[in-house]
Amino acid sequence: MQPALLSASPTSTSSSTTTTTTTTADTSIDGKTIIATIRSNDENDKIPRPNTDDDITIIQQRKLLIHWRGEKDAGYSKPFRQLEFQGAMAAETATRTTTTATYQDVRPTFVNALVYNGNEFMPDVNVEHFNEAMQYVSFQKNENTNRSDNNHDNHMVGAVVSRKSVENAASRCSLVHAVYEIIAQSDDLDMLAELAIQDGGFEDLYKENEFQHQGLLTWCFRARSYLGDLVDSPSDRETVSSSTTTTKSGKVKRYGSNTRSMGLERKGLKALTPLLVKLGGKVDLLNPHVKIYIFDGLRDEHGQPQKVLARRIATGPRTSAIAPATRICITNTPLEPIAAFSLCNVARIKNGDKILDPYCGSGTTLLAAAMMAPTVQSVGIEIAHNGLVNRNDILQDFRSRDLTPPKQLICGDSTHADVRQQARAAVGNTAFDAIVADPPYGIRESSNYNERSPLEELFASIQHDRDAGQRLLNIGGRLVAFVPVTDQQSLRQMLPSREATEAAGLEFEVSREQPLNEKLSRWLVSFICVR
Repeated sequence: MQPALLSASPTSTSSSTTTTTTTTADTSIDGKTIIATIRSNDENDKIPRPNTDDDITIIQQRKLLIHWRGEKDAGYSKPFRQLEFQGAMAAETATRTTTTATYQDVRPTFVNALVYNGNEFMPDVNVEHFNEAMQYVSFQKNENTNRSDNNHDNHMVGAVVSRKSVENAASRCSLVHAVYEIIAQSDDLDMLAELAIQDGGFEDLYKENEFQHQGLLTWCFRARSYLGDLVDSPSDRETVSSSTTTTKSGKVKRYGSNTRSMGLERKGLKALTPLLVKLGGKVDLLNPHVKIYIFDGLRDEHGQPQKVLARRIATGPRTSAIAPATRICITNTPLEPIAAFSLCNVARIKNGDKILDPYCGSGTTLLAAAMMAPTVQSVGIEIAHNGLVNRNDILQDFRSRDLTPPKQLICGDSTHADVRQQARAAVGNTAFDAIVADPPYGIRESSNYNERSPLEELFASIQHDRDAGQRLLNIGGRLVAFVPVTDQQSLRQMLPSREATEAAGLEFEVSREQPLNEKLSRWLVSFICVR
């Protein structure tokens, strides 16, 4: 029996405290009726999700799939994707003692899930962009904790992580669109339901489940196709096929916004009938607890097209909540939210951490840190006076978003020892767990700075304070910063010397280049404090 399409009739209810617009619809699957409820508010979020073994133990039997956030320009943020997720996973799997955090060195491994084979020509950079837009992810850990071992990376073994740590990591990664847990995959659409029932990946939604018999967990189903030949007619697809196309205005449509297939959804509903009739709870098309997906055209480890049945387990943060245009305090060249999230995730910021931004400007990095780690204790130092950077406006930007405000916003020069002491005093006269910064190099925004670069000044400050018995950065903590490099410079030229790095007790960890235009790149660099 072909499933009926949803037909909706709106109703509304209201109370003195909330207003809810509800749409109900009936659809039948092999003679059984499913009631779909659409809510326009977030009342679903108030219903607790039951703990399952996967939440509190490990993910080891099933694959995970990451769908990366789209880019305004191909390659603009791609260099930070995997590094940001790796830092977030490290933060979420860390264990903390009274003064330090121990990281398990869990490293994600990524494999492309897409291979472009469309009929339309695409430049190599666009093909690469398409192929890397969705990736399978697995985890490894390093059993060798000796950082001086030159074969440090040769001790990687398979690792298992909790579903909760993956959910938490994804929810703080600005470049993650969504993470999916793969329940079943086959080249035969009609096999997916049987394989999913055998797997048990949807058992928490079954009617007989102790929690679900109350009908509290809602769900919906969607289908995405990455095969251009799957559509029976143009009306079966909301937009065009998944290959890149050109609009009437001459602009190229980017990957990710044109893959929903109505034809595949109809076929998928029919094929999944044996599974769907087991589910309790209502269908909620706007705000469900569980989103069920079929992806067609993903590639298996042998490069063959597969139909994948998955459930979405996490989405990335709403970074637009701290976009400069939405804030009271902004500067001439404010740091965009994605860059701020990337800094904080590579720094592995966690709840309870003490973090310092010695060049905080309008406070974007501190806002990002508060979004991903609500109990973080942050301090910002900014040399500009209140006429240029109003501290009260920055605090209002935190309060209006219900974010934990900084412990202190200091008007002063971070190269001065008394200013840094004031920063330590704000967090209990202790060292910081991380330093994050987008220093003013005078390339994009004019500054009258010292002869040494801001990063050289910061390294010298770390050395000075440690030698004076007032450590600025804890051992194991990270200094993560952006460094602009023109086409006439190299990153090595712009970084502090090896001697200055060693004197500061720091060790270079990683760098990634983000092209800003033909003549300027921004490098994200990370150093770890080793003494």
